[in-house]
Amino acid sequence: MIPSSETDELARRLALLQQMDVFRDLPEDTLAEICRVMAEEHKVKEEVIFRKGDVGNAMYIIISGSVRVHVGDHVLTRLGPGKVFGEYALLDSLERSASITSEDETVLYRLDRQEFSKLMESSIRVMQGVIKLVLKRIREMNELERKLAQSYLKIQKQNQEIELQNKNIHHQKNELEIKNEQLLRLNEEKSHLINVLAHDLRNPLTSSLCLADLIRSQSENLNRDQIRSVEVIDNSLRKINRIINQIVDINEIATPNIALKPQRVNLAVIIQEAASLYASAVASKNIVLNLSTEDLYVVVDPNYASLIIENLLSNAIKFSPSGKNIRIKLHRCNKMARIEIQDEGPGINEQDVLKLFGKYQKPYGEASEESLGFSIVMKYVKAMNGKVWCTSQAGKGSTLFVEFAISSVEMQ
Repeated sequence: MIPSSETDELARRLALLQQMDVFRDLPEDTLAEICRVMAEEHKVKEEVIFRKGDVGNAMYIIISGSVRVHVGDHVLTRLGPGKVFGEYALLDSLERSASITSEDETVLYRLDRQEFSKLMESSIRVMQGVIKLVLKRIREMNELERKLAQSYLKIQKQNQEIELQNKNIHHQKNELEIKNEQLLRLNEEKSHLINVLAHDLRNPLTSSLCLADLIRSQSENLNRDQIRSVEVIDNSLRKINRIINQIVDINEIATPNIALKPQRVNLAVIIQEAASLYASAVASKNIVLNLSTEDLYVVVDPNYASLIIENLLSNAIKFSPSGKNIRIKLHRCNKMARIEIQDEGPGINEQDVLKLFGKYQKPYGEASEESLGFSIVMKYVKAMNGKVWCTSQAGKGSTLFVEFAISSVEMQ
């Protein structure tokens, strides 16, 4: 007589097998034979049941717990109670295509191929059940391959779209770079044009202002209408001067970098040309302009160097009283070419000297016109690796200094 516990266990195994596709159509007596040859195994958490590449020799049925099917760290799927794995091993000793590891405490039924082969020899239905299971898995694999193929085509299409987008982005980037270069060139041309216009307009404007000041200083020889006319001319000239200064100032603020075209030039020539431009302004104020220059060559942008000299000379003329002297000296100081522009104007105190080259600071404390003042000079000089500074004393005039490195050809 079979003990009741064994009977209960057999019934439990039969009920489980009858729910599985591979055994569903087998008669109960055949299932009972299978149940008797199945071995129960207990696995602890994270115990490896078999590894990828192992020779298959048994099929497993999960009673409780769960396992993961994986290749290395990549998890293919997870299986729970009632699921079967390793069924191909019932037909052939193929290498396992993946590893199986328990995810928690797991109870399994193990059916060895050797035992199952004996059952297949005695029952064609067992063979049919196994073939049915294998065919099902093949269909599942075919469906999986179909889905993978669809996914691959989808990914390939997405890659092509991304590649096309990247090409478009690269093309747009190239176009933006070209447009940026064009804008930079246009901005440089604009800045150059503004500087040229300011240079060409300021010279006659300064002379005209000096003449207007001279005429006004001799107002005792003029009638009322003449005085009024001179005042109108003077106000108009000063308004034009303010407009020019504002245009130049806006351009300087909006242009962080200066596009230099350095050349080896003779500073003496630049100073002499600047002095000739202001000859009429000097004469109108009865100012004596003393030049003392020697041929010294430096590497600078000649246009900006001219603007520096003209700006400083114009300022000296503007603030020099009638009949005074302005001295311009160019000489060698160690390895530097030093320019000195000395006037006999009102001068400025020591505190204002320190702020003279600051942005929005007025030359010599001037408050009548809005201008960036000597900050423009400072910007140009620094851009050409030079130095600029001022010494002054209130009531005794000022001296502006500018230095540039002498060209190495000149120094040899």
